[in-house]
Amino acid sequence: MAETKTKPKRVHKPKAEKVARPVTPAETTPRAMLRTIVGVVTSDKGNKSITVVVDFQTKHPKYGKYLRRRTTIHAHDEKNEAKQGDKVELAECRPLSKTKHHRLIRIVEKAPEQAVQVSAEEVMTGKAPEAR
Repeated sequence: MAETKTKPKRVHKPKAEKVARPVTPAETTPRAMLRTIVGVVTSDKGNKSITVVVDFQTKHPKYGKYLRRRTTIHAHDEKNEAKQGDKVELAECRPLSKTKHHRLIRIVEKAPEQAVQVSAEEVMTGKAPEAR
């Protein structure tokens, strides 16, 4: 009589309980500084968006002359605090939209307040001049 082979029954091991792993010192330290760029805000018209122009110099590969170049960067300004003319510091981040992949870190230098032109008639009378 021929014996039929049967597979041995599989024994399941009990699942290990999930234990919280200890926090390593690398996780508690703040993340490394990202590459930062300093530029001047040229537009702050968008909501939570700014356009920044970054000027830089690059050396010509053949002649060695330093050339002035500029690039326009769209950045995320969460609090809408940067205004036109401000000098700002940006850092790279994940893409936030089709063109925005930088975020505002800080305002390095505020732009001077724009002077309001006042006519002599307005100063003397306290009223705006009449339209002609």
